[in-house]
Amino acid sequence: MNKFYINNDKGRKYYTYSFENGHIKLMPLNERDTEVFLSHITSKPIEQIISKENYKEIIFGGNTSLIIEKLRDLYPKQDKYDKYFLILLKKAREFVTRENIRSYKKSLPPNHIPKVNRTKKSKLPAKQIIAGALSFSIGISLIAGLVNQEINKEKFVDLNPTISYTVPKPSPIALEKKSNISIDTVINLAFPDRTESNRVSEELSKLEETREYFGDSISYYSERYGIPYDIACAQVTQERPNIKDGVCINPCQITYEYFIGETMTVPVYDESGFTGNYDTFEVTEEMLNSKDGNIKVGLAYTRYCIDKFDSLIMGLFAYNQGDSALRIACNHYGVDIEDYLGEENAIKARDIINRYYEDKEKTHGDAEYLENVFSYLDLSDRGSITLKYYVNGVEKTMEINNTLVYNNELSR
Repeated sequence: MNKFYINNDKGRKYYTYSFENGHIKLMPLNERDTEVFLSHITSKPIEQIISKENYKEIIFGGNTSLIIEKLRDLYPKQDKYDKYFLILLKKAREFVTRENIRSYKKSLPPNHIPKVNRTKKSKLPAKQIIAGALSFSIGISLIAGLVNQEINKEKFVDLNPTISYTVPKPSPIALEKKSNISIDTVINLAFPDRTESNRVSEELSKLEETREYFGDSISYYSERYGIPYDIACAQVTQERPNIKDGVCINPCQITYEYFIGETMTVPVYDESGFTGNYDTFEVTEEMLNSKDGNIKVGLAYTRYCIDKFDSLIMGLFAYNQGDSALRIACNHYGVDIEDYLGEENAIKARDIINRYYEDKEKTHGDAEYLENVFSYLDLSDRGSITLKYYVNGVEKTMEINNTLVYNNELSR
């Protein structure tokens, strides 16, 4: 079998992989051979994924396998080979989905579903037909949940080649009021409501000013980068200085020296989700000094943080704290950063960062940044809202509950 190995310690590198006299032999691939290798494996189906203690092996048709140390080695590196990893990761996601559904079906009694739906349905009373339909629907939901959990656990990511864009302005991704939809994550935080009370003038609140002055840019780039419009408005409102004489300098509070001269590559979304395309641009001082450019860079960095930590919540917090804060905290306490990734670990990740800076007696960012951003969300009467968003190209749903509002209502 032709074996290949990807090392990610100091940039992604590609090798052939073989055993000789009981030792591993790695031979580096040149650019041409790397292109041939990646083109070959992405044209073949995945036959098996083997997880070992120190590595994972993906076996393809055509007598070829790929060995990596961690699935995170397949994350975006913004190089010319990303286009192959988009195909590879989609194949892996499909493989995991098939295997989970196959395993679930094997766990069912023989002919379980056909017996209910085919031989019995003509004789069932109406109530039993409805009950059977509900049971089947719940079963399908459970399968979908198992599949999504497995995919999220494996942390697969969508990648694609870099292209520039010229598209018409899309409508924003709006928050959806609480409804009977499947919820992936529930976040409970206590925060005040500042949607109306935080008035900067007699006419407008700070949130309303944000929409008045920056709404077009936020609408465009929040949709383009797959961030809920109301989350983006709330974040910019929390970040921005006051507007004076119709001017607001650096609304996203971007640290110029960290960004100017950097090239950003951002996945592009539309109303149907991830398009498979990327925006690439170099950040300039002129861009950051313009209203539209500043919003563009700010939301592009938010998208980067969301994807890096597999979490909208941690992505927002990392925007304020810096994308290296979690790694620094985890290294200090000797814990595995992998245990702090994903939406289910976002609050735990926030807490370990805050703990680190408290222990070091350092002032760093805003420990209550999430609460301050969410205070600008227009929640329902019960202090909760459900929203749709994307993490690494995968659609998610989240319910945000304001326990401060909820508990106040209970005490009335």
